[in-house]
Amino acid sequence: MKMLYLALSILSLSVSASPFPQLIKSGEGEMDYLFWTIYRAELYISSMPYQEEAYPKAMKIEYYRDIDSDDLIDATKKQWIHLGINQEKITKWSAKLPTIWPDISKGDELIIYVNKEGESTFYSGQEGQTVKRLGQVDDRQFGRAFLDIWLSEKTTEPKLRAKLMGSVE
Repeated sequence: MKMLYLALSILSLSVSASPFPQLIKSGEGEMDYLFWTIYRAELYISSMPYQEEAYPKAMKIEYYRDIDSDDLIDATKKQWIHLGINQEKITKWSAKLPTIWPDISKGDELIIYVNKEGESTFYSGQEGQTVKRLGQVDDRQFGRAFLDIWLSEKTTEPKLRAKLMGSVE
């Protein structure tokens, strides 16, 4: 019953509101590349301070630029390679993502929610719109690997990691 309530709560909320009333916003930050700000990310956790193994967790990413789904998947794969994720897992997950992730338009939000069981569900929307469920990845290792793009000590964006975890800089 609790999971049904959670799912209905997430689906009925506007993206502009906190999409996770049971989670606490840990932090937020922007990703810059050269002269452009690409997106703003927000991390939601079950309790403060941030704990790597504590779930549920969620991340909301608001994109400031148009990004093709294939480019988003390629960037994700490059980050996983950088993190040392097993190539078989990368291949498996990369084959699933095109069925879940749409092309991104400026203003779109992509949200991942990883539940206590390790299942990852993606949602999307835009400011003022209802959140739409995109799909789910049941592999318990996927959610951690995806969030590790930002939260691992090996991330390519350590300043963004610190902001997401609530560190003040």
